[in-house]
Amino acid sequence: MIKTILNFLIAILFVNLCNAQNLANAFAKDGKIFISYDNNNTKKIVSTGNNSVIAFSRAKNFVLYKRIEQYSKTKGEEGGESSDQLSICVFTIKSNKETVLFTTCLDGVGGTQPDYAHSNIYPNNNLCGFELPMLTTDGERLFFQTDGWAVCPAIHYYNFKTNKLVFYKAGWLQKVTAEGVKVKVTGFESKNNQEYKGRYTQNCLFDINGKLIKKLTPKEF
Repeated sequence: MIKTILNFLIAILFVNLCNAQNLANAFAKDGKIFISYDNNNTKKIVSTGNNSVIAFSRAKNFVLYKRIEQYSKTKGEEGGESSDQLSICVFTIKSNKETVLFTTCLDGVGGTQPDYAHSNIYPNNNLCGFELPMLTTDGERLFFQTDGWAVCPAIHYYNFKTNKLVFYKAGWLQKVTAEGVKVKVTGFESKNNQEYKGRYTQNCLFDINGKLIKKLTPKEF
């Protein structure tokens, strides 16, 4: 009886010690995803597929990563779109669960179609050329850049509260900080609102919802 109680207490102590571990980092090795804790323990959380880490959130206790689903069949060829198909995934540590958030196109075809596809704000049918993923410090939004227009890319974010893709704006995503989102935008310069003088780019700081806070000087950027 005493031995049984002792074993039970040891088991409870072990569980409590495991729960007391804090997530320190996430990393990929040989296509698998691992997490490390502040006590130097490591754990493999994703063992299948060719995966690489995007980010991890201590605030939300999850790991974001991308998985190559299919390799481009046109890479290196002239003309046309060339892009590997990716699944953007999240692994929630507490529930030990993987969720696919969305999938990108393969050479311009397929993948998740956002609600705003082929609209006046976004001309494409899907998401191609996934680049520059940046997680907000509170773990609520994943910003990223995709193919957009001939003159500039498109910036989107995934909202973890609503589980939806949201179009942010046209431009080059530079940095996501607590202060706001830094974007390089493009436009047409004119004289007296009439004479065309060419195209310009401007570094700007926007709030989390896309409202302009201020234009940035090279030093501020």
